[in-house]
Amino acid sequence: MDQQVLAAIERWIDEHAEEYISDVQAFSRIPSVSRADLAQPNAPFGPDCRKMLDFALARAAELGFEPVDHEGYCGTARIGDPKNALGILGHIDVVPEGDGWIYPPYGATRVGDFLIGRGVSDDKGPALAGLYAARCLKELGLLKKHGLWIYFGCSEETGMDDLQYYLKHYEPAKVSLVPDCGFPVCVAQKGSLGGDVSIPAGPSMKGFHAGLAANMVPADAQATLDVDADALRVALAAQDVAKEDFTIEAGGSGCVVKAHGVSSHAADPARGRSALHMLSGALAGCGLLDPVSAKAMAAVEALTAGCYGESCGLEREDPVSGRTTTNFGMASLKDGRIYVNLDARLSVEEDPDAAEARYAAAAEAMGFAWHPGHKTQPFHISVDGPECTALMEVFREVTGRDDPPYAMGGGTYSRYLSTAISYGPGLRDTPRPEGLPESHGGGHKCDEFAHIPSLLTAMKIYALALKRLDEAL
Repeated sequence: MDQQVLAAIERWIDEHAEEYISDVQAFSRIPSVSRADLAQPNAPFGPDCRKMLDFALARAAELGFEPVDHEGYCGTARIGDPKNALGILGHIDVVPEGDGWIYPPYGATRVGDFLIGRGVSDDKGPALAGLYAARCLKELGLLKKHGLWIYFGCSEETGMDDLQYYLKHYEPAKVSLVPDCGFPVCVAQKGSLGGDVSIPAGPSMKGFHAGLAANMVPADAQATLDVDADALRVALAAQDVAKEDFTIEAGGSGCVVKAHGVSSHAADPARGRSALHMLSGALAGCGLLDPVSAKAMAAVEALTAGCYGESCGLEREDPVSGRTTTNFGMASLKDGRIYVNLDARLSVEEDPDAAEARYAAAAEAMGFAWHPGHKTQPFHISVDGPECTALMEVFREVTGRDDPPYAMGGGTYSRYLSTAISYGPGLRDTPRPEGLPESHGGGHKCDEFAHIPSLLTAMKIYALALKRLDEAL
């Protein structure tokens, strides 16, 4: 490594650190949950994502980039030759905030070396680290052969329709980095299977709802029942369930019962505690529901019992990516039926079509009807390719660490673009804000946090990696 170049990059980052932190806070204070159901002209993911995209492109222009709006699906900030460019693929949409926050969800609160708020780590802080890395190279004159562009996506959390639209209408960069996972290099991403199952709700069920997004373990679930509130309290107490896990309120001729679990990312559902599973299990065993409603709750309890596909025909494991994971992130009552959504991350050796057939058969055996959703193929790159080799070298040179390349269950833009490589910014053993509960702070959880020094290290890695790719390609 050229020590003079490294020193120049480090000085630039030190000089611009506070400006960067301020930008992360400004971006993260805009609620930008992707809402295709609120689509408007030039705002396919709703007005909040439109506002966020306008803000991002305006800020990029202030920093010396050419802003390009791609019909509201996404935007790019460009310097140099766009036909011979390296890219950073970040997203500026976020998952819903949910409940249980200690800090304001959109406050981007600075607490010592941390920022706390929705989007600070997934993915506004990392996307801006990529933007600032590109700005650093531009201002230091370190790029020789390629242009650069930074992609601001508006639907990464809700199916990646933004990138799919972009790829249908525009040419991608030659090679792109995706700052939306962990360091060093993600060489494999699991395939996916999604969709709904439904079952008759029965007359006892007047309302049923769980979860905020398919890719989050549901922290809250509730049912409106034609059941006496006091009788339900006695029934749940007889089951010896934790009193603090449930809230029962009288309402109308019946009651509303709520279950309180712990959210986590769908790629690692074992870290969460599904309120949907808790609620369905408690109601299945309460003895107060009509037979059809009791059967529905027992079926939902059985379906949602496992995190690794063992309850629904999807259990698989391979040496590259590990075990298939299953998350049942949302449920609702519509037209007399209870619908439950699946978000499965399939091991890379699994065939999504075969997995769908097994899941449909298992669900039907429990009494559900299967309503197909999405399927994606697994993604796998060679650890010996020139891009992976260069990125691993940069990571080791900057950090002094020898972490190996890895596979993951989370899905990033790499899934839809073979020339995009998921690369950071997460580092193992990153510290946590003092006093923050273990159930808070991770991806898609309440009190999402970002460690500022780690983001600045990521910025340095991205700057050096782009320079190295500029030289090598």
